[in-house]
Amino acid sequence: MSTRGYGLIDLCAAAVYAYVGFVVAPSRQPLFTLVLALVVALLAAAGLALVARGDRGRVPRALGIAASAVLLSFAIGCIALLCASATFLFGVYGALGRGIGLLALVVAALVVELCGLLPLFQLHHHLRRRPGA
Repeated sequence: MSTRGYGLIDLCAAAVYAYVGFVVAPSRQPLFTLVLALVVALLAAAGLALVARGDRGRVPRALGIAASAVLLSFAIGCIALLCASATFLFGVYGALGRGIGLLALVVAALVVELCGLLPLFQLHHHLRRRPGA
C-alpha cells in the first residue's frame, strides 16, 4: 500500500474513533476522553500530512510513526484495562460477573482488531523504508 493510502486510512480511522468515542460510547472519565482526543488529533494530523506530502519529506513519515506508536500504546492500554476489568468481574460477581467479564474480553478482542492492527501495519510500512528514499 502507498503512503497516501495509509494517510487516507488514518483520516478515516480518526473520524471513526472520534464518532465511536465521543458520540456512540462516550466515557465518563475525563482522562480517557483527553487521551482519545489526543489520539484522534494526532491520527488526523498524520493522515493530512501523509495525503498532502506522501513520500516527500521527513515530517509526514515522523507524524505517521508517532501517530501509530500512540495509537498502539492506546490500544494496549485499553486491552490491559479491559482484561483487568474482566478478571475483577469474574472474581467478585459470580455467574453474572462471568457473563459480563466474557463480554469485556470480547470487547478487548475487538480493540485488537479495530485499534491494534492498523498501527502495526503502518509502523511496518514506515520503518522498513529509509527517510530519504
